Amino acid sequence: MSSPKAFIFDLDGTLVDALPDIRANINRALASLGYELQLSLEETRPHVGGGAQKLAASVLGKPMDDPDTMALYHAFADIYARHPAEFSCPFPGVVETLETLADRGLPMACVTAKPAKARVAVLKSLNLDRFLTLALSPEDGHAKKPAPDMLLACCRAMGVSPMETVMVGDTRFDIEAGFNAGCHTVAWCAHGYQPLPEEFQGRVMRLERFGDLLRLLDEEGG
Repeated sequence: MSSPKAFIFDLDGTLVDALPDIRANINRALASLGYELQLSLEETRPHVGGGAQKLAASVLGKPMDDPDTMALYHAFADIYARHPAEFSCPFPGVVETLETLADRGLPMACVTAKPAKARVAVLKSLNLDRFLTLALSPEDGHAKKPAPDMLLACCRAMGVSPMETVMVGDTRFDIEAGFNAGCHTVAWCAHGYQPLPEEFQGRVMRLERFGDLLRLLDEEGG
């Protein structure tokens, strides 16, 4: 298999340890709407993955389209944009790996379920936007993962085919999106927020360390 020519990354749980900010901002949103509920870090973790609207629905135990869910979702998105990275930071090895990929001239993109204005603020605050050709959220007009739409749009922007592109994530949604897009390799980060689903064991590249991703660059002809 030839070496990949581009990389697409999920954001939370993949590039950035955002759980502390997710917790802080959902608690701020809950308080702003008059809820007494406040979540600990470990109580927040099971709700993460699938986007802010799903997070709001899960926290409240209500349907995705419930008015209370939507009110919490919008409050969370607005608050997150004002407090994007008070506690968040890139996971170990992320910046060094992205710098190596950039030095080799390999384009990179980000696809996330994070609200668009929060995504922009986080990437800018952590200086990760400098690496990316494109970053997308569903609010930009694309179907959510596991649909391949955002990945395919990124491939077009980077001038590569999915078969030349690696998808890197930490949830079922990321993995399924990578397979649905027909990516060269689908990689799962062990430092993320969700365990690797059993049915994908042996089908994805396990990244025990983020820098393990660079092994793909040395496998041409292997």
